[in-house]
Amino acid sequence: MATLRSNTLVKIIIPVVALGAVAIGIRACSDKRVQQEAAVTTLPTLTPEQLRELGVEGDTAQDTLNTLVGKLGEIQRQQGDILEENKQLKEENKTLQASTSQVDKRIDEAVSDAQEKTQRALETQKKSLTETFDSMLAGLQGGSAQVQTNTSGTGNMNGSDIPVGLGLDAGGTGQVSGDGYQWVEPQDAVPVDPQNSQSGPPRFATSFLDDNALTRQKNELERNANNRQGLNNEQDEGLVDPVYTLPENSTLVGSTAMTA
Repeated sequence: MATLRSNTLVKIIIPVVALGAVAIGIRACSDKRVQQEAAVTTLPTLTPEQLRELGVEGDTAQDTLNTLVGKLGEIQRQQGDILEENKQLKEENKTLQASTSQVDKRIDEAVSDAQEKTQRALETQKKSLTETFDSMLAGLQGGSAQVQTNTSGTGNMNGSDIPVGLGLDAGGTGQVSGDGYQWVEPQDAVPVDPQNSQSGPPRFATSFLDDNALTRQKNELERNANNRQGLNNEQDEGLVDPVYTLPENSTLVGSTAMTA
């Protein structure tokens, strides 16, 4: 009985196992077919030009996957290089900004120093000009006071109309005549011998109008005038303006203004 019962179980189990194996095999084959169909249905959605651009023209799904994984890795490497380059550019930008700020600071310092130097130079020049002006003003005021003092001390006291500077002030030398004029002896006068009574009055080394440039010029003009009068028998037309001259060896003392 036991033997028959075990044979019956074997007969039942073996068909069940066989059916299960067949079912599993059929299911596995169906899943693989579905994956292949999905791959086949996905790839044809791309045009031949797109497949050619991707470099997967005529490749299988596995080859396409490997190609895409390789391109993704290359893109990631390029992205890493770009990020590293951006980092270096940021550091260089910070360095340039720091150097630019330093250059601006140096320029501001140079401009400030130049302005300070210019201001100091202007102040020094202003001070020098002010001192010079004050000194000149003080000199003018002192000279004006001295002139007023001399005028009040000499001209006004004597009651004369002679201007200041003709030897009538306190520092003048020589004798003053009654009319207020002062005579100065010429330097080229020949002294008189007191022991010789026949020496005559004082004489000068150069006479005034005997033979000098003025006399020679006057004689030349007179000869020319006489010659013209003799040739034309008539006098020149027009009036002759009189000219006043000074002796050649005359000396002006204390003159304040004159024309020649």
